[in-house]
Amino acid sequence: MKIKIATVILSILLLATGLGLLPPQRAQAAENIKVILNGQLLQLDESAAYKSAANVMIPLREAAEALKYTTTYQGSTGQIQLTRIKDTIDFKLSGNEVLLNGKDKVVLNDKIEVRQKRIFVPLSFFNAIGLIASYDPGTGQAEIYAPEVTAGAVTGLLAAGKYQELQERYLSNTASQQAFLPLIQKTWESVAVPAGNYFGMKTTESHRVQDGMTIQSVLIFAKSEATLTLTVDTTGKITGLTLTPIAASEAAASPVK
Repeated sequence: MKIKIATVILSILLLATGLGLLPPQRAQAAENIKVILNGQLLQLDESAAYKSAANVMIPLREAAEALKYTTTYQGSTGQIQLTRIKDTIDFKLSGNEVLLNGKDKVVLNDKIEVRQKRIFVPLSFFNAIGLIASYDPGTGQAEIYAPEVTAGAVTGLLAAGKYQELQERYLSNTASQQAFLPLIQKTWESVAVPAGNYFGMKTTESHRVQDGMTIQSVLIFAKSEATLTLTVDTTGKITGLTLTPIAASEAAASPVK
């Protein structure tokens, strides 16, 4: 399954009456959870994120406004559709799966909830629709990123030679991951140095893999282009990285998207 990336976004307006309220005993007290969406703090006033059992619940309306999906809700069926450019996301309020672009079904392991007539989705919902989402209980901070934003941030750190920052942000503390950094540096420098100055990303696409996601970007350099392939886990930590030069003939035939 492949998902075309354009900053992916969620949103749902307040539902019509008749949906009911979340029983008070199911929601834990507010924990001042902060939500970072593509690097920006999501402003949450009346619809603060909260914990429900082990799940972090995020308000869809505010996420929608930040991510710019158009939302359609059918009260008679409970069907919700999010649309943006060529992407569509369909699901039911009481359902347990998401339909992506009319063909790819993804099972939701955690339930959607309604609280004070507002829809809240578990953080895992964002993973289901192709975003990278994680929660740090130590800081009380949930982070949600579109794959192309992650690819852009990783590439920016590589281009600037900020390998220590790359390690702190995108590698885990395991010995194998720490040993992976020199290989990442060697891979980048072997292609980027002869290619000249890095100018930016030309295209980005992503597709799901088991327990994570593969993000493939075409990078533009002064003298040539290259394909950066990142494999990340569900929290956005890098588990694989390759950088492959693109032949001049292939680069010329590849349109800018």
